[in-house]
Amino acid sequence: MKSLKQFFAIALLAIITAAPSFAGIHDNEDNEINKLRATVENASATDWAIYADAADRCIELKKNLSEAYVWIEKSIAIDANSENLEVKGDYLALNGAKDMAIDTYNQAILSGMQEGKDITKIQKKVLKMSRR
Repeated sequence: MKSLKQFFAIALLAIITAAPSFAGIHDNEDNEINKLRATVENASATDWAIYADAADRCIELKKNLSEAYVWIEKSIAIDANSENLEVKGDYLALNGAKDMAIDTYNQAILSGMQEGKDITKIQKKVLKMSRR
């Protein structure tokens, strides 16, 4: 009985000690999202890369996804290219829209070929999604 009490005491202490560090992670992510918003707000109306980069980071964090979608659509409206189409594919894949993601990745591949870019990474994403 005494060892069970010690176990719970140690477990409680570990939780109390670790809680602030987990909160710090969320605070850092929220600060990063706010910085991304500020960057987007100050972006030039023709700077597709700022919007794409901000959306990409949100996708990586799996946070602020509705705003990320707006940003990626804005980026594509400014200049549809392999980079922002790949980010949109990533967004769609993350949200379970497999067929739409594959179609978007294929658009990114075609665009990348026209741009003379290395499309290997995007091709691998299509292959990975096709196997699921």
